[in-house]
Amino acid sequence: MSSLRRTMALTRYHLHKRTCVGIVPLLCAFLFGVLLTALFANTSPACTPMGRVYDPENSYFLMLLIMTAPENFERRTTIRETYLNLRPRMINESYQEELIHIPPFNDRGQITLESIDTQRHLLTNYRAWLQKPIKNIKVINFKIKPLFAIGMHDQPKNIRRKIYEEQRVFGDILELEGLQDSYANLTSKLLHSMQKIDAKYDFRYLAKLDDDTYVKLDVLAEDLLSYYEKLHQVQKQQQKSNKGPMELYWGYFRGAATIQKQGAWQEKDYFLCDRYGPYALGGGYVLSKGLVSYIATYADQLTMYKSEDIAVGTWLAPFRNIHRRHDVRFDTAWKPRACQAYHMLLHKRTARHMRDIYAGEMCTHEEDQPPSGGGTLPKEYFYDWTQPPSLCCKTAV
Repeated sequence: MSSLRRTMALTRYHLHKRTCVGIVPLLCAFLFGVLLTALFANTSPACTPMGRVYDPENSYFLMLLIMTAPENFERRTTIRETYLNLRPRMINESYQEELIHIPPFNDRGQITLESIDTQRHLLTNYRAWLQKPIKNIKVINFKIKPLFAIGMHDQPKNIRRKIYEEQRVFGDILELEGLQDSYANLTSKLLHSMQKIDAKYDFRYLAKLDDDTYVKLDVLAEDLLSYYEKLHQVQKQQQKSNKGPMELYWGYFRGAATIQKQGAWQEKDYFLCDRYGPYALGGGYVLSKGLVSYIATYADQLTMYKSEDIAVGTWLAPFRNIHRRHDVRFDTAWKPRACQAYHMLLHKRTARHMRDIYAGEMCTHEEDQPPSGGGTLPKEYFYDWTQPPSLCCKTAV
């Protein structure tokens, strides 16, 4: 039987070989004609891609929007020489599954935010993870783009020259030509920055940072990529539920702040309540692409509150599909909290502090605090989403 199959196969081969010799020119001519037809057909306007077309070079996983004053050259230099050199990486094969929580939607399509017990459990797991010996470090293959946002309107010529030289050397300045750079314009500066970034870049997440915030960029990137991958898996399993995309608003939230009635941050246009709604503190927070695009699209219609972090929280308040991820690892208040090894973002750090942290010395900023009794450090809390904002933040870590 096997010899018969071999004979049939050989017969097919020789028949094919003998027949094809004469038809090769005809076949080639036919294929050439098909190719020409396809090429000309593809020039039809009906095949033109619809919507915005991204340049692959402008596609990033994470954008870093760093708000900086024009004259803060030392801070920008320090950031470039410290945490921007921390490469995204994967430690011990993977970021532990227990460290990433994707909250479910309830039956009304509202995201169920983390309970205090969940927040405590995640922090406990993270602290245990930090104690593990580091091994099997692998670089994660995705791109991060830092941009230092600077308002250029009415800047002196000497400042402009220095900024243009920075741009020539580093290519990381987001020049806002029509904006006067000042504390009073911080919210406008944020909106202009988001509009420019949304129009030019394709990205998954944007981290808004102050230039006195140090970021453990390797850990932040690892956490964010793990979150993105787990979210993708969960949403793939829930495709039939029609819950829609889950957006991310990640930071250290506050919900008990009273309305500022005087001083530089006096708020004349906040009429929604006698307290600000929940918002992530402005030293640093992360937004998913959908939220950035929403803010950029409706920028001209949004109320310009004095504090940009309060403004973002207010603009995003009505949405039911936002994961408001309160994270005590973000030390992003107006004053540093007590130093903790698990802190991932550290606000109000000088250039020296940043270099100390980069060198492995986490807590040198506490050496610069006033003597005991001269200044109380803010206390850490878990956010209780089941309570109204005035009662949100009473559970100490």
